[in-house]
Amino acid sequence: MPLLFGLPVPEARDAADHGEIALGGCIVGDEPPSWQCPRKHRWRDSDEKAWHELLLAVLEAHGYSEADYEP
Repeated sequence: MPLLFGLPVPEARDAADHGEIALGGCIVGDEPPSWQCPRKHRWRDSDEKAWHELLLAVLEAHGYSEADYEP
């Protein structure tokens, strides 16, 4: 499942509660992992586009809209 670092939006917390994404906390290292399995193994995949597309699809399924969070 996609792994998300930083302060999560409400839709991300909801998706994490449903086991669709993992929340990694606020501290982000130089090369943070981007995926986590249900047993909490973490790894980084160079295909950031696939990670972003899946993460966005999951968040949108929980009511997220990028337009709601643009400055």
